[in-house]
Amino acid sequence: MNGKLYFTRRGLAKLCQEIEKLEKKLQELQEQTAYVAEVGGNQYHDNASYELLVIDIRGINSRLINAHQCLNQAVLVEPPMHFDNVAIGTRVKIARDGEEMAWDIVGFGESDPDRNMLAYNTPLASLIMGKRKGDVISGTIAGRQTEIEILEITKGGNDESVR
Repeated sequence: MNGKLYFTRRGLAKLCQEIEKLEKKLQELQEQTAYVAEVGGNQYHDNASYELLVIDIRGINSRLINAHQCLNQAVLVEPPMHFDNVAIGTRVKIARDGEEMAWDIVGFGESDPDRNMLAYNTPLASLIMGKRKGDVISGTIAGRQTEIEILEITKGGNDESVR
């Protein structure tokens, strides 16, 4: 990953909680290695429990490295004071190919379509970021040509608290 990743307070808190959880899980798994190695005998290559534990440790460690990379690239974005254009922290009502829908534009990794939350870097949000009410945008999403009209931009509806 290169560049900056933009987060809301909620998203950044969620990332920090994930890192804390992964660090705790990694420590728990590492504490089991001596026991698993002893129970399985001195033959590490014939010790299935030990090999599975090592695989789990590597998986958690990989996820932890990725989470720390995200944290190192994190930029906190405060909610906007004005709603002139589509930005993180706004709710945008659009007409896409004749169908109206509303989305809260949120930070990196916060997409939740069931709650109408769309991360700024998703294909749809990328097309409308920075656009103003009344703008009509043509673009390609999932290999399909689409037309989007910005109908309304207001304050985002999801609070900044952590779930």
